[in-house]
Amino acid sequence: MANKLLEIKNLKVYFMQDGMELKAVDDISYYVNEGETLGIVGESGCGKSVSSMAILRLLDSPPAKYAGGEILFEGKDMLKISNDEMRKVRGNEISVIFQEPMTSLNPIKTVGAQIAEAMILHQGLSKKEAKTEVISLLKLVRIPNAERIVDEYPFTLSGGMCQRCMIALALACKPKLLIADEPTTALDVTIQAQVLQLMNELKSSINASIIFITHDLGVIAEMADRVLVMYAGKVVEVANVVDIFEQAKHPYTIGLIRSRPDLETDTGRLEVISGNVPDLNSKPSGCPFHPRCEKAGPRCGKEFPPEKVFSEGQIVACWLYSEGGVGNE
Repeated sequence: MANKLLEIKNLKVYFMQDGMELKAVDDISYYVNEGETLGIVGESGCGKSVSSMAILRLLDSPPAKYAGGEILFEGKDMLKISNDEMRKVRGNEISVIFQEPMTSLNPIKTVGAQIAEAMILHQGLSKKEAKTEVISLLKLVRIPNAERIVDEYPFTLSGGMCQRCMIALALACKPKLLIADEPTTALDVTIQAQVLQLMNELKSSINASIIFITHDLGVIAEMADRVLVMYAGKVVEVANVVDIFEQAKHPYTIGLIRSRPDLETDTGRLEVISGNVPDLNSKPSGCPFHPRCEKAGPRCGKEFPPEKVFSEGQIVACWLYSEGGVGNE
């Protein structure tokens, strides 16, 4: 049985605005096994990035408020350790690849200096030793002329090159967990495919676990071992990647899958999920998806459904699969 590297229990992350608590992440639980890639998918505004940034306490507090729950990394609660202890974890044991490399990299520092900083801080290398390691890393992520690029500034590089530098930065200290927050969003399709292939190869070489956040189900199919589907700060379905595509159960998951292009059954029109993800200050009661759900009943607007566990670890939070169905209790 695989060991759990990360386990999140009943995490709640709220934002305070005008005296109101906006529930961005509302009582979610999940885990990541050693050597596993967990895909987190959902529309913009579903809480994917907030939940992952909370792991490293990267959300400014205030306005963010860690309102409850546990974030257990190798058994240690990240919400309870000191700031000094957290600094030793960030970039060392847990690293992040951000979704906008052109804005995430410091424009007035060379890419080599930015990558070397983590090695100097966490591994005690000298500047000369760190530069040698950085060049090796740049070669590892397939950057040509690494000896020259190490002294370049981000604004002189293409988006694809900057993203490779971001990956090198994240891998600098050989982390146990890598959080990839939509790392291919700003890239064209060809470069996206190259970056995904690179990440798969690097995962095997360093034996790291990955949390891969995206709205792109095509990327999920290629990268993930298991998939977690979020909607309006809630986890609505969890399953291995094969079950998500072959026997999805939650109406939201089914809607996401049907809305993607399918070359084999292309009719010229894409199916859509009507409506929008609710604002944090106007979330509906009960299951937050019920105003957009074609199968919603009276029960769905009253209370969030309990989790139903199916075979092979598939978990769904929907009244369709609970006793009494979607009607009144």
